[in-house]
Amino acid sequence: MSGDVALDTLPQELSLGLLESAGEGIALIDAEHPDQLVLWLNPALERVSGFDRSELLGNNLGMLHAADRDQRDLAELREAVVAGRDCDVVLRSYRPDGALYWSRVRLAPFRDAGGRLWSFAFLADVSSQREMEIMLGRQTDEIDSVQRRLEEVDPVDRLTGLQNEHSFRQSLELAWFSCARDRRALSLFVFAPDYFDVYLETFGRIAGDSALRMVARAVSAAFRRASDVSARLDGAVFAALGVDMQRDMLESHAQRVCARVRALAIRNPHAPLARDLSLSAAVLQVRPNRSPDWRSFLSEARETLLSAQSTGIEQVVLRDYGSEEG
Repeated sequence: MSGDVALDTLPQELSLGLLESAGEGIALIDAEHPDQLVLWLNPALERVSGFDRSELLGNNLGMLHAADRDQRDLAELREAVVAGRDCDVVLRSYRPDGALYWSRVRLAPFRDAGGRLWSFAFLADVSSQREMEIMLGRQTDEIDSVQRRLEEVDPVDRLTGLQNEHSFRQSLELAWFSCARDRRALSLFVFAPDYFDVYLETFGRIAGDSALRMVARAVSAAFRRASDVSARLDGAVFAALGVDMQRDMLESHAQRVCARVRALAIRNPHAPLARDLSLSAAVLQVRPNRSPDWRSFLSEARETLLSAQSTGIEQVVLRDYGSEEG
């Protein structure tokens, strides 16, 4: 070994080359500037983020998160820069074309010889790991009830054999993320029997459970592709997901499910508009893009179904997510 190179000491001329060649995105942030500006970055950060060097320099790394700025961990990241402390978070990030990816951001504070505070930000794309976590149901959200814990262990609704609501929400989040990444259409079907409360009042819970199992079979039989998902949500509400389904086929697909239920001839003699149990459906389609709106996507579908059932039986409403007209 050369006598003029000390052990455990990085030659100064190699320091920049090491940072430039790193596979992980690295940015130097001015921690004392109110806007936490990026003053230097390596080529890997351009590759990971999709933004050019000229767009990132002199700006805040918040631009990587587009309009999705209310993430709890993003606030923690900003506070850590100001406080000069380490931080390690996973965030939803967006490339210039709006494509969603998950980034792991680690902060390492540094004070120079003059006492000025800087922060190194290390950024990596962890989308595949995050997608696997979602698929396996390894969520870090707080569990607020014993029932929720049981459902996390068992993804199956015990009455119908379909996915339960907790498991379906995980499937929906995963499908939203995957479709945003691959720019595919995501279709959400929500079904519910009409006047099911009248049926329960007439025949009781045991007969009601039997009817729900028959409706569940009708729903699940229509969603058999490997990418399809069908579930029972709460009570008598069912849901299904389809990826890359043609929009002009969605309404007829939902109508066929409704027709299967009508063909079962499940008597509901005291219902106002029909003497057999009928089914209504709401179908929403979206091409997920920037914001992780899967919760409001599901909420809008349920509200659409409720509104449709208030107007009659065997209603099938098709619309694009966020639109006002079917």
